[in-house]
Amino acid sequence: MSGPSIPLDSPIASLLQDAQPLSPQTSEGVLKENKNDAGNLPSNHYKERLSLFRFKLRQMCLPIVRKETDLLARLQARVRTPGRDLYFAWTANLASHTFYVLMLPLPLWFGASTLARDLIFVLGMGIYVTGFLKDFLCLPRPRSPPLHRITMLSYTAHEYGWPSSHSANATAVTLVLLATFYDQRSSFSYLQFVTLIGLLALYYLSLILGRLYCGMHGFFDILTGMSIGTGVFLFRYFYGVAYDQFLFYSSRNSSWLGIFATFFVIIAGHMYLIHIYPEPVDDCPCFDDSVAFVGVLIGIDIAHYVCVLSNKFTFTNTLHDALRIPFLADLSILVMLARVVIGIVLVVIWKSILKPVLFSILPPLYKLIGVNLPRVNYISTAHSKTASHQIRRQSLSNMKNEPMIPIEDILKSARQEVDVVGPEDDIDAYELLDYQLKHPEDKSVSVKISGVFRPRYDVEIVGRTIVYAGISITSVWGFAFATQAMGLT
Repeated sequence: MSGPSIPLDSPIASLLQDAQPLSPQTSEGVLKENKNDAGNLPSNHYKERLSLFRFKLRQMCLPIVRKETDLLARLQARVRTPGRDLYFAWTANLASHTFYVLMLPLPLWFGASTLARDLIFVLGMGIYVTGFLKDFLCLPRPRSPPLHRITMLSYTAHEYGWPSSHSANATAVTLVLLATFYDQRSSFSYLQFVTLIGLLALYYLSLILGRLYCGMHGFFDILTGMSIGTGVFLFRYFYGVAYDQFLFYSSRNSSWLGIFATFFVIIAGHMYLIHIYPEPVDDCPCFDDSVAFVGVLIGIDIAHYVCVLSNKFTFTNTLHDALRIPFLADLSILVMLARVVIGIVLVVIWKSILKPVLFSILPPLYKLIGVNLPRVNYISTAHSKTASHQIRRQSLSNMKNEPMIPIEDILKSARQEVDVVGPEDDIDAYELLDYQLKHPEDKSVSVKISGVFRPRYDVEIVGRTIVYAGISITSVWGFAFATQAMGLT
């Protein structure tokens, strides 16, 4: 279906001339610009690239997102102050992927193995499910303008809007901690318990209301994210013990074949989640996030299964918990701080060393044995004529766009302007272009669409999975050996 007829001398015609859509792939898989592509029109951009089922679902949901925009803009304009801008921009980091990657190992390092597994599962699956749905329907964030996007890091702004991963993460974490506090309530005084619940409520409300305040999500995004967070929590709460029992303590452990089968189930089961992940229309980082946290899930299951098989930690605690890294609650503050420093250093060293080593080994290996992991917008490493060292350089560059953003970038962004108005990527641009086609009187923002995906190679999928699986394994076994050797247990 063609787009609406537009006079050649109209302002919209000039906008369309600037808009450059995605065209079919070249032989190396990199999308080039083509002004004559029918995808130039936003009405066709998604229709031509989504299946009929996905497109119809998107068309059903899109009016909800658009209808909320004006209401959100009025609410934002009414309540905004510089102090609130700074507060909500900062508190948004408490549900970011970077924050969770840094904070998730702490329960492991301080003897809370059950809490650690609960948090890792709900966050990993929450990020996967929200990312899956984002890329499945490709729904935009609420339009800017009129909304202002208030964010310290632009990484999440380049994702699709629905559903809100921040809301899913915050809901799941809050429910896990609430259940843990309730189960341990006899260990707290009344004042301590009330204080913990109050801080948890402040954390949750700051994140949920902050996504609306910052112009990053609408009510539809938030409510769906909350539902997903609740769903993954309920699954873990009611079936988590049964899942762990099946995975770690089955009769398979009595034979080498059974042990191999368990490792295979852990790796293949999680990799299947990556295999069925939908292809997005635009260049969206959701897939990278999902791959990273699937890697974390693989790593923690492998690390804990080895704990069960070896019984290394079982008799180091009175609970005979095979997953509990040796830890004494009466350790001094300095020793506890040293444990945190050691753990963070190990994770940083792992990432710093493994990434360049991995991408030096994998590209020539892919070319040698002909590994092919077909995925739209990813170049086949095995069939690419690009030299392995160039693939290595490009892949390492792409790995900068990942959940674990360097802390210095976060601190640097705190000193910069956090208020952004206008399209930040093609996802925003197509949405704004569609709006301007229907409202030709509004010429406040010009729209340019790059239509270009950064060069990406399929080797990055396996590489990212291995790196993040290694973070989990390092956080368990690397940390256990290091603290034992240094007398910090």
